[in-house]
Amino acid sequence: MAIASPIPPALPVIRDAAQLDAYLAACASGRAEAMLATIPMDHATWLDLAGGDGDAAWQRAQRFGFPLVDMSAIDRNPELRQLFPDAAARRLRATPLLSAHGYLALAIDPTTEEAAIATLGFVTNQPLAPLVATAHARMGRRSPEDDREEDQRVARQMGREPGQREVLQAARDDELAAKWPMIQTMRSTMIAAIAQRASDVHIRPGAKDYEVLFRIDGNMVHQRQILPEVASLVVNRIKVFAGMDIAEHRRAQDGRGSFKLADGRSIDLRVSVVPTVLGESVVIRLLDTEESLKTIDEIQLTPADRAELEDQMNRSHGFFLTTGPTGCGKSTTLYAMLQELRRLPVNILTVEDPVEYTLADIRQMEVNQQIGVTFAGALRSFLRHDPDIIMVGEIRDRETAAMAVESALTGHLVLSTLHTNTAATTVTRLLELGVEAYLLRAALTGVMAQRLVRLTCEHCRQQEDPAPLVRGALGVGPDEVFTIGRGCPRCHGTGVFRRCAVYELMRITPAIRDLIAPGVDADRIHETALAGGMVPITQAAVTMAREGRISLAEAYRIRAD
Repeated sequence: MAIASPIPPALPVIRDAAQLDAYLAACASGRAEAMLATIPMDHATWLDLAGGDGDAAWQRAQRFGFPLVDMSAIDRNPELRQLFPDAAARRLRATPLLSAHGYLALAIDPTTEEAAIATLGFVTNQPLAPLVATAHARMGRRSPEDDREEDQRVARQMGREPGQREVLQAARDDELAAKWPMIQTMRSTMIAAIAQRASDVHIRPGAKDYEVLFRIDGNMVHQRQILPEVASLVVNRIKVFAGMDIAEHRRAQDGRGSFKLADGRSIDLRVSVVPTVLGESVVIRLLDTEESLKTIDEIQLTPADRAELEDQMNRSHGFFLTTGPTGCGKSTTLYAMLQELRRLPVNILTVEDPVEYTLADIRQMEVNQQIGVTFAGALRSFLRHDPDIIMVGEIRDRETAAMAVESALTGHLVLSTLHTNTAATTVTRLLELGVEAYLLRAALTGVMAQRLVRLTCEHCRQQEDPAPLVRGALGVGPDEVFTIGRGCPRCHGTGVFRRCAVYELMRITPAIRDLIAPGVDADRIHETALAGGMVPITQAAVTMAREGRISLAEAYRIRAD
């Protein structure tokens, strides 16, 4: 993983039309560097001003030496629409702002390709003065009518008239899906999603149009509508990219692919296509290794939980589980542990479905049901491969659970995940799967249950007025003050910005071990863990609300009753 450059204390930011004109005049006279030195802005102030992908814009400006620009106070000259139409500006992710003093001021976003800048210079036949804006600010000027006009243009370019919804022959669809407009449409959508920190892209059919949404910090955020005649071609392009059958419209399909960004990062995509009565629905999971991989320090454990987790990792054998609902960061926690463990002189093997991130010095294997490669089968093979540490992506059935326990009992440290709501219910779930109680007592060493909570946006924070029901359920007093985000451009109107995990970490103490028996009540295990010092996940969330990091409503949402 590349080491990020240190954040400079300040960068030049052009704030209004007068500064923009002065900058172009300085470019013409060779005094641009001196002019920019007079308009510095610190990093925190820029983030407050820019919102959304302000960090990405800052890094792009730092890397290429371009000034930043606040587009909120700069109106685009209408005459530039003739020079460079809106459709082309959107396609190249660059917007001309002002032509003066022989130079053209060009707003680019953090994902604009360098080739696009060169293309604009060729088309306009003018020296360019690039400025970096956030993608959200630059694209925010686009209207639904603009999107529709662009879709109609693309449809005609691909040989389809607006309103044409019939499915073409597979060979013809394959040919159209490989054409540049479809490739560019898909790529620009993915890049915009990455710039906005989206975890998933949804393309879903409606009665009239398709809708594109990004899942940002757990919320579904609308992006735009797409004409169905264009959307069907985009879906086919995604299918080709993910290695799917574009002629199959009746069954669900899964696929994967990857592409590189201009800065060299590789983005992995997991694609799911599901047929619905209105058309095919697509969900694309975005996996940015540099953004998503966390270290133990970055998962923000309390000092006590950090010490306990390190103790679990330092064991020569045992069975440790992370648990919680789908999408709560269980695998992220395991990968953080693996990154720490791979520094040791040990042999680490993993079996996953699928392998999400490739880690150096670790042997990783992928489940493939079609050829009979299962979690349990891989575990049997691993035991003959001299492992010290084994990571199993998920405990799904009795056979895998039994093999994981057996591996832990034969001198290996086994890490895995399980779908349960609390640490205590993990024990009862494993017993329900058929693991013998005496084997589980001997093997299980710890369980970490977790949830993802949405952090309150620092830029639109206001006092929260929790309902009495919420206060009562969480045991907080009527006079305690909490905060919540009202919604602003930085957080896309959601009131939350980024997420982090909240945990409860249960050590399997002798007292808990004595309770592991068929028919044991999870509540008894939970009470015993509390007596041993475990902080329950609901209490951890309330503590975060009292600190102002999340709203009380968010703590109530993820509570574990």
